[in-house]
Formats: sequence, C-alpha cells, structure tokens
Amino acid sequence: MRHDMHLGAGDPGAVERLIAGEANAREQALAEAWRRHGHRAARIDPLDLAPRDRDPSLDADDAPWLAPLAQALEAAYGGPLAWDFAHVADPARRAWLAARAEAAWTPSAEHRVRAARLIAETEAFEAATLKRLPTAKTFSLDGAEGFMVLADAVIAGASADEVVVGGMHRGRLAQMALLFGKPMGRLVAELKGAPDLPRGLGAASDVPYHLGWAGRRPDGRRVWVAPHPSHLSIVGPVAVGRARALGPRALPLVLHTDAAFAGQGVNLELLQLSGLGPYAVGGVIHLILDNRIGFTTDAEAARTSRTPADAARAVEAPILHVNGEDPDAALRAAETALAWRARWGSDIVVVLTAYRRRGHNEVDDPRFTQPAMQAAIEARPKLSDLYAPLGGRPDLAEFQAELDAAFRAAPTTPNDVLAAPGLAEDAEARMLAARDTAIASDRAAALLDRLGTPPAALDLHPKAAQVLARRRAMAAGHAPADWAAAEALAFASLLSEGTPVRFSGQDAVRGAFSQRHLVLADQTDGRRVGVLSGFGARAEVFDTPLIENAVVGFEYGLSLGDPTRLIVWEAQFGDFLNVFQPMFDQFVSGGEDRWLLTSNLTLLLPHGWDGGGPDHSTGHVERVLARCARANLHVVNASTPAQWFHLLRGQAKAELRKPMVAFTPKALLRHAGCASPLADFAGRFAPVLGRASHKAERVVIASGKLAVLLEAARDAAGFGDRVAIVRLERLHPFPAEALAAALDAAPDAALVFAQEEPENLGPWLWLDRRIERAAGRAARLVSRPAAASPAVGWRSWHDDEERAVIDAALHGDAP
Repeated sequence: MRHDMHLGAGDPGAVERLIAGEANAREQALAEAWRRHGHRAARIDPLDLAPRDRDPSLDADDAPWLAPLAQALEAAYGGPLAWDFAHVADPARRAWLAARAEAAWTPSAEHRVRAARLIAETEAFEAATLKRLPTAKTFSLDGAEGFMVLADAVIAGASADEVVVGGMHRGRLAQMALLFGKPMGRLVAELKGAPDLPRGLGAASDVPYHLGWAGRRPDGRRVWVAPHPSHLSIVGPVAVGRARALGPRALPLVLHTDAAFAGQGVNLELLQLSGLGPYAVGGVIHLILDNRIGFTTDAEAARTSRTPADAARAVEAPILHVNGEDPDAALRAAETALAWRARWGSDIVVVLTAYRRRGHNEVDDPRFTQPAMQAAIEARPKLSDLYAPLGGRPDLAEFQAELDAAFRAAPTTPNDVLAAPGLAEDAEARMLAARDTAIASDRAAALLDRLGTPPAALDLHPKAAQVLARRRAMAAGHAPADWAAAEALAFASLLSEGTPVRFSGQDAVRGAFSQRHLVLADQTDGRRVGVLSGFGARAEVFDTPLIENAVVGFEYGLSLGDPTRLIVWEAQFGDFLNVFQPMFDQFVSGGEDRWLLTSNLTLLLPHGWDGGGPDHSTGHVERVLARCARANLHVVNASTPAQWFHLLRGQAKAELRKPMVAFTPKALLRHAGCASPLADFAGRFAPVLGRASHKAERVVIASGKLAVLLEAARDAAGFGDRVAIVRLERLHPFPAEALAAALDAAPDAALVFAQEEPENLGPWLWLDRRIERAAGRAARLVSRPAAASPAVGWRSWHDDEERAVIDAALHGDAP
C-alpha cells in the first residue's frame, strides 16, 4: 500500500483507496473501529461541556504509517456529523451508510443561503416575541436554530405530496411561522390571546403551542401538523397513523426533544411497530432536538443510555448526531435521512445537539439549576454570526416589516363560518337517532353460510371446524346466531357493500377466548386463509403486538386520515385501558373538543366479572363515562349478538363520525341466553331492551352480562311479570326517552339499578341522576360493596358475590 498519498478531509473514496488491495488486518480493524465507535468521538456538542467518549481502538499513534487512513477516518466520522450505525445488522445497509459517511459532501450555495435566511428569521422571530410578549409561553428555539435548518431541509427535500408532522413544544411557534406556513398574523393573534375558534362553536380549543395546522408552505409543499397535548410524545403514533391512511404520498416526520424521546415509552412502542406490515409507512424520519436538559433535569438524571436516541437501536434504525452550530452538517443529515428512507423504506433518527438560551419557557430562569451550562450558553455568539462566512447575511427588511405588521395589528377574529356539526347542540340527538342497519334474513343467511364454509382442501383444526359448522347451522335456521357469528356477519355485510374494514387487536383474530377464527390455519402445512377475504372491499384482519398506547394512537390517526373505513381495535382484556389511558384521554375522548379532530375509531374492551381476578374483569366503565360530554363518544354495553351487529354497522354508516367504546362480553360468548335469530338482523339497534308491564312490582335496570343473568334467574324463580328486567344497552349518549318509555307502565314499581362492579366503580355514579330524571323517581343501587381492587382473586369468592348481587336485585335484600 502506498503511504505517501495526500488525502484531504472528506476526499471521496479516500478510506476505501487506503485500505484497498494490499490492506492488512490492522488497517481493516482501524476502519471498522471508526465505523463502529467513531460517533462517540465526534464534535457534536457546541458547548463542549461533556468530554468525548473516545474509544481507544480509534487511535493509531503506535503506527505512523496509518496516519493518512486515521486522518481520513477522523474527518469522516469524528466531525460535526456523527454516524452511529454499528447496531445495523444488515451488511448492505451498513455499507451504504459507510459509503455516505466517507464520501465528500458540500451543500450547494443555494442551500447555504436558504439556511442562513432561515436562521436569521428564526432569531428575529424569537427576539420579537420576547420583546413584545415577554410573559407569553413560546418555548423559544433560541440557541437551537440549526434544528430549523434540519427540519426545513427534510420537508423541502421530500418527494411526498404531503408531510405529516408530529411535533413538540420547543420552537413550536417559530416552526409554525417559518416551516409549516401558518400565516404570521394568525399566529401572533393567538399569542396575544385571540382564540382560534369562535366561542359559539362549542369547542374547548387549546393553548397556542398545542394547536395543529394544515396548509401549504410558500414553496407549495402541503403540510399537516398534528395538534398535541403537553405529554407530547403521545402524538407520534397519531401522526404516523394518519400518514399510513394517506399512503405512499405522505412522509411521516416526528419531532422530539431529548428528554421526551429517551423517557417516554410510547416512542419505543412506535419504533417496534415500524417493521410490521399493518403499520408500515415506508419509514418514519425522527428528528430529536437534544438540549442536554429536560425542563430542569440534566441528561445524567434523565436517562441511563449514552444518547437520547438509543431506543432506536432496538429496531436497527441508524442514528445521525449533528452539532447544532453546524448548519452544513444539518443539511447533510437531512439529505441522508431522505435518501435512507427512499432506499430502505425504514426509520432513521437524527439527533441535533444544541442548547436553550432562555430556559424551558420564557418565565423560567435556568440559572437556578444549571448555572455552569447557562454561563457557557451566554458566551456563545449567535448562529447567524457563526454561519455568515458560508451562508452570508440575508436582508431581513421585508421579513421584519411582516413581523412588525403582525404585532401592530389588532387581534384577528377566528373564522366564524367554520363548521363543527359534531359539536352542535343537536349532536347527541343525532347520535341517538336510529340508523338503517338492517339486512334481510335471506341475505344474512347467505353471508353466514359463506362465513361458515371452509376453503377447499384446508386441513382444519377440529374445534375451528366446529365453529364453521355452527355458522352453517345458523344460516340454515337450525340455531340462533352467537356473538362472534354476528360480528363476522356485520363485517362481511359492510365489505360486500363497499366499506373497507380494518379489524385488529391483541390475539383478536382467533379471539382471546377462541371465539372468532377470522383466519384459518391449515394443520398440515400452516398456510393461512382469511375468512373475510373476497367479500368485496378490502379487509385487514391482524393481531397486534402487546402494545396499547402506540397502537391505539396509530389506529386513531389512521381514522383521521381515512373516513371511509370501519376501524376496530380490541384489547385482550378491558383492563388494558389502564395502559392506553393517556391516548384515550388526550385524543380518543377529547380530540374533537380540543382540536376538531373527527374519528370513528371503535375500541372493544372485554368486560365482565367472570371470576378472572382483579386484572381480567373490567373495562373501567366508570373511567370511560367520566370522559363523556359534548357528544364526544358512543359508549355501549350490548347484551345480544344482533345488537352488536347493528352497532358495528351503525358505526360505519353514522352521519357524525364519533369514536365508540364497546364493553364486549366474555362469558356471554357461549351463553345460551346470548343468541339472536336471523330475523333480528333485519331490525335495528335499540338503546333499551325490555319494558316493564303494569303488573311489575319491581323493575331492575342492568347492562350487559348481568342483565342476561338476571333474566335467567328471574325466570328460574318464577317471578313472571312481577319483576321486570330492563337492559340499558347504550350508556352515552344517555337514552333518556327510551328508558322513560320502558318504565312508564309501572310508575309505582320499586326501581333498582344493578351492576356487577363494586359500588365505587361501574356506571352507577354517572347514571344515578340521569336515571332519576328519566324515571321521575330515584333508583336504588345493588352492587358489590365498594372496594379498592376491582375484583376478588378467587373464583369461589366471586361466585358468592355474584349470587348475592342477583338475589338482592330480584328479592330486595342487601347484597
């Protein structure tokens, strides 16, 4: 090998030339060491407060003849752009990244001028907001203007028709004004306190730095920016789900801060979805702004991992680390991220390390907790000054005039013609209105027969064969339809009418209780056949990972972008609401009220006290109902297969798109009292089932499984019409008129509400006054005693409690 070659930093092919041909093991090892560990020695912290973690294998001091190679490798890997890809297992992908890292690269003059202008405009925007609105929370980007260069280069360079953005607080307002195309006048008006929505619209809206945006940038690129709550990483799955709905024409771009990406588990959940077919979006570009601090918490106290992006190693996404004071490095990272996505169709992460000049927000003093860091920050010059030799000094006179005009103008009023029919005063009435969901009995029979007919030459599991045989018997009228058959019938009927269906969940395809069998597996060769395939529209039926938060957010985001599809997700048990509660509270139940987001996502929460213990009993009805207001949700607890059939079809055909939470049964799946004849599918959903006759001395209102058990116990005891059971199938919107009609023939009967749940849980606390108003008299509760745990752990204890509740409901004794 020749060692007299002179190689400049970044010389294209320099590394490969140096180790080609006569390369020995030491040269190969040095190159591999830099490719594996070079990112730890890179100059990515503009404050240079933390010592670089240089691996000893990077040094070649004992072999002067290696100096040219070491110099070329350090130029490629040890500069302001660090290439972190040793965790990428695929040799082809690693080689692709190494080739990019070791090739010469210089941004065009045009890109440098654009970057310089964006930096200067960001500085001007942040200075103006601080001067004119010193107490407004803007979560300034002052000190991290290089992040604007990075994000802008990704958006501008995207080949997609639309960039779907899940964002963050830091620099949110500057990004809105300078990256996403929100009019400056509207943005400043909101900062001054002018609402984005008219008061009479009925929406709660949100603070300015949480609001989303949909529009076009000056360069014509269409951008949709998701609104987000304060716990902002929760927005990532929503944005990526919406991108999935738009298909290949959308680029999903998720923006993070260091503490949030490292600390919030939903990010790892989203990464784990990235390589799974039903969640594929062709790769997400994640941009992390690393300020080395989260509010007041130092990086050393915020995470165990070396970098805030280390979670991405789990899915072998490459990580690029950028010095926030080197806009050229940011431009190169953006170009690489786009090229990676185009070539490999998978996720990539870019971490830009910068700092905050002002603290977490404009009223926060960072000297309280980080005096040394703040002193170093205050000593740093502006980025526009540092970059002027390369990008020049743009003339900001026109931009400054636009800023001044926006701040001088009176607060603008929101668009008074904006429509939000889902929040109108009559929205609940429209949700309660009966929908035409019927199908004729002969059509139901034909579809059920097809659903029960196994594919030719498929070696079925005996129990799966029995399920199909029962469906054929139902089609022939020899048996009523059970819950799973009615559900499959609803899906098949919608598909045959042209409505696509996406049904998924945790072990949902077979059914966590082995009731569905929507995909059949050949017992000999393992091939799988979907029962719902070939009915017309596209059917997506799949099991989901044991992930709740990100999966629900993804499905919710998908529903935002595709209003034509019925989207249903089932938790393995309803108790798993515990884990996706943030997504439920922030988006599913409140997204329309806060941000006018409309969704028809359907969530199935298996619910019922069946002796399964504290974690396998409840879908937390009380918690769901506590979030019900302003016609935001359908909440149902149906007790017959036909009722469930009509609810699913109604959700697909609803005039107003609203999420639906369904508390679905477990024990009722095979209960003789939970079956529906074919004629019931020709009817429609009834929010209340059963009526009290004038002979009734006692009326028991119940919901779901307990209503079925009560009817069976009443009939066994021979009460006849003296005890009426009224089933409350819909919980929200509350069907007051239907319930009043069911009770009007027995105004003097004792009125009881019975629930499976303990007194402090379940629907009673929410329903109590509503039932009283509808009935014209108070009802008495029969339930399990109040308890801190939802259910007892032993089946014998459960059985005793259940008998006590049923006896008290029917006989009037205290449970």
